[in-house]
Amino acid sequence: MPKQALVVFNPVAKAGEESERWLGKIAHELFEQVDHVVTFFPTDPGKTPHDLIPLLAPPIDLVIAAGGDGTTGFALAALAEAGSPIPAGIIPLGTINVLARNLGIVEESFFADPLADAFSAITSGSPMKIDLGMMNGHYFAVTAGTGPMSDAFVLPLRAEKSNFKLFAYAKAMIESIATPPIIFRITMDGRAFTVEASGVFVSNVEDLGLGRPTDIGRLSDGQLALNILNPKNFRDYVEIGFRFAGGYVDGNPPHYVRMIEEVLIEVLPVNGRASSLQISGRKLKTMLTGQTPPSRQRRDIIAMIDGDKCGTTPMRVKVVPKAVNVLVPPKKWATAGKEAAAQRLPPDAA
Repeated sequence: MPKQALVVFNPVAKAGEESERWLGKIAHELFEQVDHVVTFFPTDPGKTPHDLIPLLAPPIDLVIAAGGDGTTGFALAALAEAGSPIPAGIIPLGTINVLARNLGIVEESFFADPLADAFSAITSGSPMKIDLGMMNGHYFAVTAGTGPMSDAFVLPLRAEKSNFKLFAYAKAMIESIATPPIIFRITMDGRAFTVEASGVFVSNVEDLGLGRPTDIGRLSDGQLALNILNPKNFRDYVEIGFRFAGGYVDGNPPHYVRMIEEVLIEVLPVNGRASSLQISGRKLKTMLTGQTPPSRQRRDIIAMIDGDKCGTTPMRVKVVPKAVNVLVPPKKWATAGKEAAAQRLPPDAA
């Protein structure tokens, strides 16, 4: 019986004929290079990772996520929920492709072709067990977040992300400036503290696009990174936007980072202190839309995982160590071995 690969794809990751061309290319390359017959599974609205689980059985021995971080997270969540050892490869067809960049599939350069090494990572890569996060019972591969800055990842529609790329996020980020910061209560290690922030993210990667170099060892260290961002003035937003869109890396991101294994994030019904920039943005938004924002903060605000809405706060987030196998390029695999040895954590290939 021929080997079979399951390609999980986002139907709008590439528009129109370009999407069909890439799916055809994926099927051709998998057959020519690794002798796999391909079955396709579209991540249509309404489908969940649980719908994918019945397909994760022989003769399927390879899963390919063809899309952005949301599509990749969808496929990896199904593999984790099924407890499947099947390795997953990534064809980075999304806008940002954070996980692919941290795995070394996409080069750390703003002008890099995200697909240049995608097939070689699948045909000659090695499987590596990586951690996943879990938020309120839902797996995520890259990040879970909440707050106005997190909403900027959720608000753009799939078609907008496909057609306008980073500009879709830029528009949503501008809208987030009109929203005052939120007062969060964060509980970890048995202690709670309150913090004012416009965005709280719990990530499984070193680089969220905010100025930290990638470190593949972070993907299998049994920890997640708590990131708290609270920009106040125009310069703060410009710096964050420049780092996110321009790929600027200096190791000194403008936000708080703490390594954790589990955290509870709650919203207090108290308004944060809006900066003069946020007050101006709020007035402008009210004038343009004719809608007056609510005067009191709610406890249940939007929660996000891997760029898609996933319920509301409160958010209970924890790490799921070495939950899935992903295919890593040979050069990055060698780096992973060195970084893991330095942390006394083996790559743990399947």
